[in-house]
Amino acid sequence: MRKAIEFARRHEMTSLVLHRNDIVDMVVYPGKLFGASDAGRNIFERYREIFPKLYKYTPTRRSGPYQRRDYLRRVIELAGRNGIDVWFENKELSFPDILLELNPQLVKNGTLCPNDPFWWDFVDTKYTELFQDLPEIRGIITAPGTGESRLAISSNRCTCEACRGSTPQGWYRKLIMAMHAPIRAAGRELVVRDFVFDRKAQTELAETITSLPSDVIVSLKNTPHDYYPTFPDNPRLGDVGDHRQWVEFDTMGQYFGWGIGPAVITDDYRRRMETALRHGVEGMILRTDWESLDGHSCFHTPNRLNLHAAAALAVDADVSDREIHRSWLTETGMTADGTGDEELDAAADWSVRLFARSWEIVSKSLYVNDCVFSDSSNYPVSLDHAWWLAEEKNSLKDWDPSKENALETSEANIRRILAEKDEALRLVGQQPGLAGERPAALTETAHRDLVSRMETFRLYVAGWRAAVRACIFTKFLLDHPGSDDAFGTEMRDASEEAFELLRTLADEMKSYAAATDQHFAAYNMLGWERLLTLRDDLSGRLAALSQRAADPVPAE
Repeated sequence: MRKAIEFARRHEMTSLVLHRNDIVDMVVYPGKLFGASDAGRNIFERYREIFPKLYKYTPTRRSGPYQRRDYLRRVIELAGRNGIDVWFENKELSFPDILLELNPQLVKNGTLCPNDPFWWDFVDTKYTELFQDLPEIRGIITAPGTGESRLAISSNRCTCEACRGSTPQGWYRKLIMAMHAPIRAAGRELVVRDFVFDRKAQTELAETITSLPSDVIVSLKNTPHDYYPTFPDNPRLGDVGDHRQWVEFDTMGQYFGWGIGPAVITDDYRRRMETALRHGVEGMILRTDWESLDGHSCFHTPNRLNLHAAAALAVDADVSDREIHRSWLTETGMTADGTGDEELDAAADWSVRLFARSWEIVSKSLYVNDCVFSDSSNYPVSLDHAWWLAEEKNSLKDWDPSKENALETSEANIRRILAEKDEALRLVGQQPGLAGERPAALTETAHRDLVSRMETFRLYVAGWRAAVRACIFTKFLLDHPGSDDAFGTEMRDASEEAFELLRTLADEMKSYAAATDQHFAAYNMLGWERLLTLRDDLSGRLAALSQRAADPVPAE
């Protein structure tokens, strides 16, 4: 927290955004749910009335909310000393488990009902209590359209009469307005994110947003659905009615390597920020970590360069790559004390060269014809998993119709895909050489760290090349059973080699983990068990295909 606050202060940023899907529920009981009167002015006055019921119904939550509330009060105070506002970001609806026991009517035919009127009173109550306890919070940023919340209309399975008669647009409006009232009463601001999983949900939420009070801010990811740098610009930029707009960027790299496969995307930021400004965007949020990956952030890897780049570009669109890299090297203590400007500039230029093609390497590894082939940068674990990731969960063709056949198994397309992976491996093989000669300004410790990271990078990319090749070969053979032409023979022979390479690389990654000592996320990414699981799935599919081909056809 202190690092983030200090970075924000130093780089002319205004706010610290604390994200967790249930962050409000982590600091609010709410007291009213357990019988607290309206007389309570803070969590302790409510706790004084309800502690026996809390211990009876939810003992593990009895102490947690007030402990976290006090921690966050300190964070807000420290941020305020540095001129930094604090926002809470979540995904609504969210609620504690005990709420269902106390309100069994919320479950209808075994399914949670998002349209029960209880929810709107609950939302009003919890935000009222939140701002009584933490009045200095600048506002709330929420994503009502994602199925990642505990309850959402976008993933509703209830078939009660109220749900059958409702529309997503109507539900979004009820939820947002239930939040807006207590937030506005506290003199704070509400920001609605357009985080959705498909074009249909984005359209439904957008139709709701246009009718919301004008003081509601709209925050748009720079790309539709999620932070995929190969995707087009978010089509909703500039299309939010009379609402103020923000834009969001990822710096850690949930979908571009976590920094374990470094991907410095300064050029992407430059272009997309220019687009955002052209569409009337006035502010931005930079994501530094990912809620599903505890203990890791861009602060742990060279992808911190993305944070420096985006922060600098927000202030000065003409800032040079040298200035960005020099800021990163000096602020992270990678350069020796007392180093002169000329040597610092030389070290920055060296860093620019080292990472110049990092995004190209990652894009040619984790993506296939620009489609998301990764499980949040991890290797897929089966053929179905890979295609589900690319064509359903993270569908590019939903936003770019020209990618309809990006994964087809024609000979021409397969050769393009194979060439893409070969090029990634060739480029990453150059990284240790680029890193080898230490600039005078760079400390020996920093240089040694970067050299070791490049070896991890090489192994990670080698795993991607092997995984994609094995998947593509298997998909071709399943799509074209019995193909006995030259290309079919090539694919069968190549599949055996690909399966063996997966095993070899898995062994190498396992040994690498035992022999080195890096941040734990490096070993998450070098997922040797994932590669073996994928190998078993692919080889098993082809073995079953061969068995079916060998079985005699029963006579009619």
